[in-house]
This record gives sequence, C-alpha cells and structure tokens, in this order.
Amino acid sequence: MGQKYLKATMVAGLVGAFALSGCVIVDADEHVRADWSGERDYGELMGADVSADAITIRVTSNGCTTKDFIGANVKKSGDDRFSVGFYRERQDYCEAYLPDGVSLSWTFEELGIPDGAVVRIRNDVSN
Repeated sequence: MGQKYLKATMVAGLVGAFALSGCVIVDADEHVRADWSGERDYGELMGADVSADAITIRVTSNGCTTKDFIGANVKKSGDDRFSVGFYRERQDYCEAYLPDGVSLSWTFEELGIPDGAVVRIRNDVSN
C-alpha cells in the first residue's frame, strides 16, 4: 500500500505542477485583441523607433505574434527617403495577456533600405 500511495502522490504532484505552469488565460474583453484587418491596412502600432540601421515596432499580441505575423510595405519616396507601413499578415489566436504587446525589429538590410536613409513610419502610433 505504501508504494502505491507514493506513486499516486507523485503523479498528483506532477499533474498539479503542470497545471500551474501553463499560460495565463483571460477573457477577451479584458485586453486589446491582436486583430488588424486582413486587408493589409496599416494597423495602429503601440510604439515605433527608427535608429540608424533598424526599425523596432511594438504591436498588440495575444502571445504568439512574431515577425512572421507582420508584413512590411517599403516605398521609396525620394533620394535616400523611404516610408514603411506595417500590416498583420496572420492573426494571433493565442490567449495570453500581454498588455504591453511585443517588440519586433527589422534591420534596414532586411527591408531593402540603404544605411543612412531617412525613414518614415506610415502607421499611426499610439502612446
């Protein structure tokens, strides 16, 4: 009886630990959904920063959003002047609560923009 009790206790402990280690799930009404239109509109960004050779944006996320979920439309608007619009290519259907969203970065090289160029973000940026 002692050995069966010990095994059952160990299994119950592992199941309990596993249950407590999962992601936080909240009701959708309690946070902003990572849901931009599927028509390549430039959704509102939570933040944006353009440095000398990279662009970093902050977007809403339900826990799974990566760079693979976001597309970038780069347009040349003059000598060494570019504008970039970011749009959601895939929806994030995860259920984690990330009130600060996620930060994603692209180098100018990744976007086909020469170093030293002047870059403007076409998306609206909230504060």
